[in-house]
Amino acid sequence: MNDPSPGPRARLFRESAILQLKLIADGFRDALLIPVSIIATLFGLLRGGEDCDEEFQRVIKLGRRSERWINLFGQQKPLGRQGGSAGQMDSIIDQVETVVTEQYRKGRSNAEARKAVRDAMDASRDDQATPPSGETRPPMTDQ
Repeated sequence: MNDPSPGPRARLFRESAILQLKLIADGFRDALLIPVSIIATLFGLLRGGEDCDEEFQRVIKLGRRSERWINLFGQQKPLGRQGGSAGQMDSIIDQVETVVTEQYRKGRSNAEARKAVRDAMDASRDDQATPPSGETRPPMTDQ
C-alpha cells in the first residue's frame, strides 16, 4: 500500500486505545481469578493431603497463560505453534483494525464492517482450531 505512515498523534491514540482494551481485559481476568483462587484454596485446605495445592496451582497456570494472552505491556513471548502469535490479544486487535480500516476505505456501512470483522474472526478461529491434515497440534505450555 502507498499509505503514508500515521503521524505521532495517531500512533499515540492507537497505542493508548490498545492499552485501554488490554487493561479492561486484564481487570476482568483479575476479577474472575480472585474468587476462583479463593475457592481453589478453600477446597485444598478442606481436602488436605500432599497434593492439597493441586487446584490452586491450576489457577496459577491459568493466570499465567491468560497473562501471556493479554500481553498487557508487550513483554510476553508469543503463544501458539512454532512461537507464532496465534491466540494473542495483539493479533486479534491487529486483525480487527485491518478489517475495519479496509471496510472504511471501501466506504462500507457499519453493519458491513461488523460482518467482515466477524467473518475474519471466525476464519481465524477455524484456522487455529484445525491443524493441517495429518498433523497433531502439540500441547501448549504456559511458559
